[in-house]
Amino acid sequence: VILLFMPYKYLSYYINQDAPLYGGKKNIFLEASSLIAKGDSSNSCYMKFPNHTGTHIDFPFHFSDAGKKINDYPPSFWKFEKIKIINYKVEADQIIDQNILIENSIQEDTEFVIINTGFSKYRSQDLYWNNNPGIDSKLASLLRSECPKLRAIGFDFISLSSYQNRPLGRESHSEFLVENDILIIEDMKLEQLQNITILNITALPLLVDHIDGAPITILAEYH
Repeated sequence: VILLFMPYKYLSYYINQDAPLYGGKKNIFLEASSLIAKGDSSNSCYMKFPNHTGTHIDFPFHFSDAGKKINDYPPSFWKFEKIKIINYKVEADQIIDQNILIENSIQEDTEFVIINTGFSKYRSQDLYWNNNPGIDSKLASLLRSECPKLRAIGFDFISLSSYQNRPLGRESHSEFLVENDILIIEDMKLEQLQNITILNITALPLLVDHIDGAPITILAEYH
């Protein structure tokens, strides 16, 4: 019997103290709490950062007290078989609207839509959080009508909310998360998607009880 193992890629960034945060905040702390080099018996680390740090997921509770939390999703939820990758170049402050659907067809059985904009090239610059693209609120219901099995949308910029258009961003979060039950995965690592075909995705959020959002590790199996 010959077993063939397909390779995997991370579509998530490592968390470190240089990771950009929405609004330009600088409150990620990763500090050694013990060091063998200083005579301690082991190496260990103290970590403190917002739950919406790095590649992370938003749950409906993020924008509604009645919304679902991490606890409301069973383990089986986190495997996605039907993936649609949309390559869609954007400019700073641009709002992605229904034109993305006019230019890209999406199959109705799609479970996970990934928007690869190339905006991650600015991740080390203030432009990445201060002038990030956003997504129009009307796109949520359009996606839901075209893809009744859609469970998540992800992209390579820091937030669904454009920092320069936060009122629309709040409306968009509510439309996706609460009104249409589509989870949001922000700040994905997508530059390595060129010339590969994704077979499936396993998305593993950090299991913090009753959280509204969490860092998430995304594994893509590909060929």
